[in-house]
Amino acid sequence: MSQEDTSGQWIEFYKKKGDNLMELSQNHISNKEYRKALELIKEAHTMYKKGNCIEDAEKAKAKFTEIKNTHFKKKK
Repeated sequence: MSQEDTSGQWIEFYKKKGDNLMELSQNHISNKEYRKALELIKEAHTMYKKGNCIEDAEKAKAKFTEIKNTHFKKKK
């Protein structure tokens, strides 16, 4: 019984999952549902990190920060 190296498949899975979540978040941003968009972007960031997609993870983090700073200003 041989074991296959499935790491490439997992990386592909996490990348695709992250991409789908980012795309879905765009729909929520268009509908001004920023809280839901942030949840999806955070989840996408996690998927990208699991798949070792560092550049995509950084883009997701930047988008998260952008939305948070734009639409959820801190109250003094």
